[in-house]
Amino acid sequence: MKQLSTEEFEALIKDKEVKLLDVREKYEFAKGHIKGALLVPATDFWENFNQLKIKKTDKIALYCRSGGRSDFIASELEAIGYTKVYNLEMGLLDWLDNKREIVNG
Repeated sequence: MKQLSTEEFEALIKDKEVKLLDVREKYEFAKGHIKGALLVPATDFWENFNQLKIKKTDKIALYCRSGGRSDFIASELEAIGYTKVYNLEMGLLDWLDNKREIVNG
């Protein structure tokens, strides 16, 4: 898993092939999320993730509020063979501190 800064993460997710996953809770997602993100809460991650049919060679970009939950999930994904896993190191808090956009809903 690769830890990415806000700038690196922003560049990565411009690739439309990247699977962008927000692992926060539904109420957090509703308050604001990165455009194009899919909600896959860490609390029931595997149930939701398995429905997405993501291949082990797909690029997966993960984030949460501060980077902890997404870091844990990224490590779990790598442990079962996913090879292109990226984490927004300081989470959505850093994304916002760096004046990046989010969408509501």
